[in-house]
Amino acid sequence: MAASKGLGKGLNALISTEGITDNSKDSVVELKINDVSPNTDQPRTIFDEDALNELAESIKENGVIQPIIVTKKGKGYSIVAGERRWRASRLAGLKVIPAIIRELSDQQTMEIALIENLQREDLNPLEEAYAMDNLVKKYKMSKEALAKKLGKSRSAVSNTIRLIGIDASLQDFIRTGELSAGHARALLALKDAEDQRQVADVIIGKDMSVRQAEEYVRKYIEDKENPKTTVKVPKKELSTAFTLSAKEVETTLKKSLGSKVRLKVTDPDAGKGKIIIDYKNYEDLDRLIEQLK
Repeated sequence: MAASKGLGKGLNALISTEGITDNSKDSVVELKINDVSPNTDQPRTIFDEDALNELAESIKENGVIQPIIVTKKGKGYSIVAGERRWRASRLAGLKVIPAIIRELSDQQTMEIALIENLQREDLNPLEEAYAMDNLVKKYKMSKEALAKKLGKSRSAVSNTIRLIGIDASLQDFIRTGELSAGHARALLALKDAEDQRQVADVIIGKDMSVRQAEEYVRKYIEDKENPKTTVKVPKKELSTAFTLSAKEVETTLKKSLGSKVRLKVTDPDAGKGKIIIDYKNYEDLDRLIEQLK
C-alpha cells in the first residue's frame, strides 16, 4: 500500500525525531510469546477472525517474516506494533516470536501504534477517532501537534475526533463499514439521537452515497424546521430494530459461508433487497459456489 503524502516518512520519521534507534540498527530477539501482551491503548480493537486464521496458516508455513516491536512493561513486554502478527502466531501454536525491543514512553507507544495502523489502513474511523481523542486528552497533546505527528491537517484531526459524538447505537455500523466516516459526519448535523438513528436507517437501507446522505440530512433538517415543506421522511423506512436484526442475519450467514455478507434493502415498502457476498479470489468464489449448491 502506498503511504499517503502526509504519512510519507511515517513511523521512521516519528522514531528518528524522538531519538529512538533507527530500524537498521535494531537487533531482533526471540521472546516467549506468553511474555508479550497487547498494548491496552492499542487503537485497533477489531481483528478479522478469517484474516487472522489465514495469517496463522502462513506463519505455520513461513514463520513470522517481520518482527513485532515491543517495549518493556513490568516483568514482560507490551506490543507497540504488530499485535495482529502476535495474535496469529499464538493461533499457529508458536512458543516464541521475533521482536525488536525499544525504550518508549506510554505516549510514544500510543503515537507509534496509531501511525503504524494509519499507514496500513487497519483502523476503522471510530478507532482513529478514539485513538486521537486519547492522545489529546490523556497526554494533553494539542490538535495542532497531533496533526503534525500524523501528517494531517488540524481540521482533518478535528473532524475525525467529532465522530465520537455520534449516537452510541450507530457506532457499530461505522466499525463494520455500513456507515462511512463521511456518512457519520453528515449525521452529526442532527443533534437529536433519535433523528440520527432514523436518518441512519434510511442511509443504510437505501445504500446512499455520502453526497446523497448529506442532501437527505439537509432536507430532513429543513422539514423539521418548516413542517409545511413537501419533503417528508417516508413512513415505512427501516426501523433501528430491523437494521440491528439484519446485522444478526449477516453475522449468522458469515459464520455459515465463511465470507463477509451484507443485506441491502432496496425497497422498504415492499421488503425487497439484496444479499451481497464478498469473495477474496477465484478460488474462494469456487468454494462459495460449491457451498451454495
